[in-house]
Amino acid sequence: MAPIRKVAIVGGGLAGLAAGGLLSRKGVQVSLFEANNKLGGCCATTTVDGYTFNDGALFVAVPSLLDFVFEQLGLSRQLFVPLRKITALQTTRLADGTVVRFGEGLDVSVTRPDGQVEARVARDQLEVLLRKWEPVLHLFIDDLVRHPLSIRRLVLKGWRQLPKLRGTLAAELDTAFTDPAIRAALSAAVLFSGVPSRQTPVASILGLIALFTEGLYLPEGGMGRIPAALSDSLAGRGGDIVLNADVRRIVLANGRARGIDVAGHGIIEADAEISTANAMSTFTWLLDPAEAPREAVRKVQRARLSHRAVAVQLGLSNDVTGTSYFNCVVPFMDDQDQVFVARAQEIDWPIYYVSTLVMPELAPPGGSVIEAFPPVDQHQSVELWDEQQEANVLDLVTRSLSRMHDCTSSRIECYRRGTIVTECTCTTVPSTVFRRWSVRRPCSRTGPRLGVCTWRARRHSPATVLRRRQSRVCSRPRPS
Repeated sequence: MAPIRKVAIVGGGLAGLAAGGLLSRKGVQVSLFEANNKLGGCCATTTVDGYTFNDGALFVAVPSLLDFVFEQLGLSRQLFVPLRKITALQTTRLADGTVVRFGEGLDVSVTRPDGQVEARVARDQLEVLLRKWEPVLHLFIDDLVRHPLSIRRLVLKGWRQLPKLRGTLAAELDTAFTDPAIRAALSAAVLFSGVPSRQTPVASILGLIALFTEGLYLPEGGMGRIPAALSDSLAGRGGDIVLNADVRRIVLANGRARGIDVAGHGIIEADAEISTANAMSTFTWLLDPAEAPREAVRKVQRARLSHRAVAVQLGLSNDVTGTSYFNCVVPFMDDQDQVFVARAQEIDWPIYYVSTLVMPELAPPGGSVIEAFPPVDQHQSVELWDEQQEANVLDLVTRSLSRMHDCTSSRIECYRRGTIVTECTCTTVPSTVFRRWSVRRPCSRTGPRLGVCTWRARRHSPATVLRRRQSRVCSRPRPS
């Protein structure tokens, strides 16, 4: 195999910046191309009139993985990206007036409509759940995620834990908790997937386990602090970062990737190309489907969207108090599909985050930053909204907030409609697509397969690596 001296990276989000930083540290010449005018992707931040808004990601979960990435890049995460822990995690108000609060660790309370506060039973049952699922979480974050994908390693390390991954989130919560209020609050925490818990794979419970064990954090200054540190490191090692560079396609020659075609820059030749765009974009637009691995193209074509969501971000003149970082009003677990139903007159089930509760400096003194997620019509593209539709949604959001907070003296100093988030359901792709395949005509034997969750495809999609290879396409990944 010819040595790789020059790599072209498509996308300047966290995946592209981390890949570029690691390669540049190994002496590889890196050129990174980002279509937008700033780096970070969904982990960037935008400041408007003194209010700092997240462009996508709302917090850091499993900070040990972030530490691991920075260690691989030769950086100190504690020095470049100090984190602040979220101690008031979630307040959930239910249809009957019950209020469930999650604080730090096992700090859980249930306040009934009559004012009675309960905690002991919920804490005991939560502790039992954590004992069951913590080994699974640590299997992934301490072992599997930190090594190249290997089915053999997965089976050898995780055969005791894999049977737990059968079933749905709702079934697991039904078994673990006797109080329907606790079940409703926990299932509400994963509604970002776009489907109710009866349809959500039980594997999503690992996010809840991480919430109670490792906690959630905000980088000081906002989520954009992370890509800023990574981009400074890449540039400091001689990496070439190009903004406003729209990559039109990955260039193929004789069945192999030879470079990328960048608008305004022409053909950029490289020994290897890395696409950190999601799988749909990579195999549908960047690659000629006739040249891409057939199985990957079929999987992408069959993948269906679960829902569309929009973030309404508000900079308020007053301090919104008496809240948690994540706040929601939801029905009980079996009725939570109603959360996704859009109504023209009212938002029945508001869901919103208050980032200034953790980090007041994200707003001017005395102000607040709120990010709300109103339900939207799934049959209409949010990108096609006109000014009247935006004004209607903004009015619905402000009225829903006024039902829970004193907003009589509040002014909306700035308003921003966040980036549309497109969610995908779980799909199954060959493990070799993202790690081992060169761009050649694949043979009939594609190697082992693994279910890959592509929820929040824009935020967490795996990088697609396309490089010149001399070995056969169908070669299986070597075990670690």
